[in-house]
Amino acid sequence: MARTPDDGDQLSLPFPTSRTARARHAARRAGAVLGRVLQGAVRWLLRLVLPLLAAAAMLQAFPYHATVQGVPFEVQGTLFTRPGLSADTTLGSWEFPDVSGVPFGVHVSPEDVDVLELTRLADGDLPGFVERLQADFAAQLPRIAAWLVAEFLLGLAIGLTAAAAINMSVRYLRGRPRREHELRYRALEAGVAVLVTVAVAAYGVLTYNPDWVRDSRLTGTLAAAQLFPDQLSAYYSQQSKALDVLGSVVGIQAALQAQIEDDQTPETALRIMYVSDMHLAANWPLVGQYATNYDVDLIINTGDESAFGTELELTPTYLASIAAVTSTTPMLWIPGNHDSPATATVMATVPGVTVLGTKTATADGYRVTAGVVQAYGLTIAGLGDPRVYGGPGPYGSDDTAVTEPLERESVADAVGRPDEDEEDGDTTSSAPADGAAVERPDPIDVFAVHEPVQAEAVHEELPGLVRQTVSGHVHAQNDSADIQDDDTIDLVEGSTGAGGLDNIVRGTERPPVEFSIGSVGADCQFTRVIRFSIAPKADAAILVEGATSGDTPQAYGDDVTASTVYFRPQDVEPDRTCGTQLGIGTEQPWPGSG
Repeated sequence: MARTPDDGDQLSLPFPTSRTARARHAARRAGAVLGRVLQGAVRWLLRLVLPLLAAAAMLQAFPYHATVQGVPFEVQGTLFTRPGLSADTTLGSWEFPDVSGVPFGVHVSPEDVDVLELTRLADGDLPGFVERLQADFAAQLPRIAAWLVAEFLLGLAIGLTAAAAINMSVRYLRGRPRREHELRYRALEAGVAVLVTVAVAAYGVLTYNPDWVRDSRLTGTLAAAQLFPDQLSAYYSQQSKALDVLGSVVGIQAALQAQIEDDQTPETALRIMYVSDMHLAANWPLVGQYATNYDVDLIINTGDESAFGTELELTPTYLASIAAVTSTTPMLWIPGNHDSPATATVMATVPGVTVLGTKTATADGYRVTAGVVQAYGLTIAGLGDPRVYGGPGPYGSDDTAVTEPLERESVADAVGRPDEDEEDGDTTSSAPADGAAVERPDPIDVFAVHEPVQAEAVHEELPGLVRQTVSGHVHAQNDSADIQDDDTIDLVEGSTGAGGLDNIVRGTERPPVEFSIGSVGADCQFTRVIRFSIAPKADAAILVEGATSGDTPQAYGDDVTASTVYFRPQDVEPDRTCGTQLGIGTEQPWPGSG
């Protein structure tokens, strides 16, 4: 007979009775749901990651081998490394990093190049050989593309198969039966992988940069060849035949670079070299050598010449090294935060140096004003840094919360605030202390300041009136992608003095020597800039005039980088003309400053 519960027995309920029990029950249910979600996510991650890894392995393991004009090449597709187009030679690498937004790329490298045979094939006609090389390589591009695509798809298929095998093995080990519609599940996985691939390809098409050739980067001896073209040629002519024929490889690279320039830029009317933060470094002979190599017509120096701001630091020997450069290449200079009014006064005495603006002491700190000069058809303005190393209060501070407002205020005071009575949007005048509206220079082609925050303030105070700003201070060049925004160009230079005395004990940890050389067209367009960076190296020999044959660009190896950026056309009046025949005028104070 079945037992009948007594009146005192408690029947079991379908849910917990206490708050604690209910909380434990809810936690178990949430954990079970979360576990199922994580299991599903891991399974699908495996199904998507494995195909990509397999595709990457296929592209890595089976590159395409081509022979172009007698030169054997290896063409390798890359996933997640070396984005864009890149090429390696025994003399360095050449990279075009901004082809598209996807992390895929193509890498080309010559294989076992016989430089003697290469020289024979070139037969003294490097431009003609380069044209034949390009035409032959272009003819093979369809086969190369088909090979890389086939490798990619085969890798996806292998990865999908591996993912399916792992999934089925796990089900078997866990004792689960085979699913009824296994083929349907596998087709779904393949369809998702195909959709992901199509989405990535579509993103690559949408983010394709048609101007990708405007930004390239050279490293190794190829970059050193950009630094020292004349010396490299002389070195190869003096050394053995093997080194001489290696010069042909450099010549081919130079011819390729020249073709890109012909396609992308008009004829160059003048070149401007941008340096900053010398900090008393003995690098002025190097600046002079670089200026000679590239036929530089003007140097713009954005300050920090000294270390502590005292005039005694600028010794006669140091000033003579500057004068040796400016005797042939004039320089525009502004004081940085390590330059006192006394430093600016001394720099103004160096022949060939024009100090833009003024820097004077006040009762509680320092005041800077802007100056303007007409140089070779360009209107160039400059404004120094209001701070001085060891100065009072915020003028000697390194706290950006204190210094940035001071820097912005210095720009607003120097270039003049718009008159509050003027209509909104009218920025053609400035309001000095007496309130009288004064015409501003329009346009300003280059505005040189010391700190990047000052450059930002310049664009805020003079919207649409400044084509290019140049600054320094941070001891690091800004990224190539950040240089041009619409019509505005913003250059931030590194330390041409490699950080100065503050970094003397850092050895190879000190900043690199950095500077840029920009080109200006006859129509006053800024066309391109080459940005050089020489990494610190204890035994690196800097090549200057009179150096021995052992002091060669090859001493740098991978320590040299030369990045070339071609600018998009800016909004310039069609009737403007720039050129060295127009000369350099005298420096004038910014209208309304006093």
